[in-house]
Amino acid sequence: MRVRYDGADLAEAAAAARLTIDELCAHHAARPYRVRVVGFLPGFAYLGEVDERLVLPRRASPRARVPAGALALAGPTPGSTRSRRSGGWNLIGTVVDFVAFSPAEGARLRLGDEVRFEAA
Repeated sequence: MRVRYDGADLAEAAAAARLTIDELCAHHAARPYRVRVVGFLPGFAYLGEVDERLVLPRRASPRARVPAGALALAGPTPGSTRSRRSGGWNLIGTVVDFVAFSPAEGARLRLGDEVRFEAA
């Protein structure tokens, strides 16, 4: 899955993890993730687990709106959604060229699927 590491919280997340932005992005993209749960919103997949250096708490104050396609971290799990929603996760990037859900096909990611991120 291609991602632009351009999230609103990227610099803050890197600082919280005691990493540079480039290091955070490299650690995030360095491993495959397994789909653990699909739900919350249509096509939203909870992926597990991030490198322990990237385990971050939820934001103290959730946003009223998270942009569609946002890639976010909270706790041991990264996730992305194609719909606008509220949320308290740390936004680190934007997934590009991927549609997580379509009414005709349902969720594209299924339990157990492997997901890899690469910088776009």
